[in-house]
Amino acid sequence: MDMKDVLTIILLLIALCCLIAMPQTLRGKKNNKYVVACLWRGKRRKLTYMSFWQAYWYHGWLNMVDWIVIILPL
Repeated sequence: MDMKDVLTIILLLIALCCLIAMPQTLRGKKNNKYVVACLWRGKRRKLTYMSFWQAYWYHGWLNMVDWIVIILPL
């Protein structure tokens, strides 16, 4: 596998994380606010955002971190 293949896989994973973030963000809409629930140091946190894009990018970031945690032990 050369560098081009690795870069393609990384870009595909980023695109997948962003696509998955869209329904996750819309699912968390409550009364014109967007709720993002996540685990942080073993505790469940709920963050509230007024803007769709803030919640969307936060979901995308969480998805990317999940993939990194899954791939690193390999």
